[in-house]
Amino acid sequence: MTVIEHFKALCAIPHCSGDTAQMLAYLGEKAGAYGYTTHTDSAGNLLCSHADAQVTLQAHYDMVCIGHAPELVLYEEAGWLHAKDSTLGADNGMGMAMMLALMEAGRPVDCLFTSDEETGLVGARALAVPLKTPVLLNLDSEEFGEITVGCAGGVDLNVTLPLTRTSRELYCYEAVAEGYPGGHSGVDIDKHLPNAIKELAAKLYAMGASLVSIAGGERRNAVPKRAVAAVAFENEADDAMLRPLGKQFCEVIENPLLPMLHAFAHGVRDFDAGLGIVRTSINLAEIATTETALTIKLSARSMIEADLRRIESETTAYFSAFGASVESEGFYAPWEPEQEGFVEEVRAAYEAASGETVSIGAIHAGLECGIIKKHFPQMQMASIGPTITHPHSTRERVDLGSVERVFAVVEKVIAARA
Repeated sequence: MTVIEHFKALCAIPHCSGDTAQMLAYLGEKAGAYGYTTHTDSAGNLLCSHADAQVTLQAHYDMVCIGHAPELVLYEEAGWLHAKDSTLGADNGMGMAMMLALMEAGRPVDCLFTSDEETGLVGARALAVPLKTPVLLNLDSEEFGEITVGCAGGVDLNVTLPLTRTSRELYCYEAVAEGYPGGHSGVDIDKHLPNAIKELAAKLYAMGASLVSIAGGERRNAVPKRAVAAVAFENEADDAMLRPLGKQFCEVIENPLLPMLHAFAHGVRDFDAGLGIVRTSINLAEIATTETALTIKLSARSMIEADLRRIESETTAYFSAFGASVESEGFYAPWEPEQEGFVEEVRAAYEAASGETVSIGAIHAGLECGIIKKHFPQMQMASIGPTITHPHSTRERVDLGSVERVFAVVEKVIAARA
């Protein structure tokens, strides 16, 4: 089977983050059938070993599911592969497909499939399988012609705010902010994508609305594309985004939520001119209210560990000032750039396979290399991948031509170390 055929087979198997048992079983069965020895650990990581391997390939086997996913309807358009009204899962399904194609061909390579990367690099954190090769090539980058040698670290923050309500007779409305493109909270955070939660809060704040409820966002690592609120006014209001619910008694939230949300600085906080990428950012990702509490989920990233700790502290202080409690989880340090040794081997293989000069840089997103390196500090690492645009959104697509070209690079890297 070709890489694309393997990918399409993977798309038929549900593998949303947190619901990956069928995919893990499939990968293990395929590896065994291809003659590879398999090792698993308690976190659901799977290592498929070849006796002569000198390179470990690595990809994660979960996907962000938005829209109709995991029911994927694939279609091609102008050389790009899409999924209709859903995320595609090319992140990281194309890496998985390359590894399956290589194992099917009996190549001397170890293949590491990690679990639940999209929910906080869970598998990599608890990695307990016996990696033995001196180098690792991650297949989770998303731009042909680039070798990634470093990535941002990250931390998730969970905000909980007890709510005070009063019952008042007011004119009530539903307000919806939708139709926004969404996108990856790391690699797309500098593209000025509107955040539906922020857009809704800004509009309602300007209108002087009283908030009854609010909900929005899809995933912690995606820029929100939709948000909805129930709001109330002393007098009738007229705005295209408002749907009248009539005059009635409603439980109005007395906490200053709209000022809090409107004032919060979502997005890029600092830019690294030297690397040409975002240095520090934060995504206001999800929000919801119950009768008694507001919850907010955020994802912060930085290329510098000290800056990551700072934005974690600043965000905690900000929401604490409004009476909220803030908990941090899933902290992982940045992957500091590697630019010698194995990276030069990958560059040589890349340029030999593609006939083009490639660039080397870092990415403002979480890759598992930095965490895996904590477990295996002597391993040299690099990351490559095909061109994927708009991951973590229903606009996700992959350039099919770049898939085959990256696969040729991977084969050369393996051959050079055989």
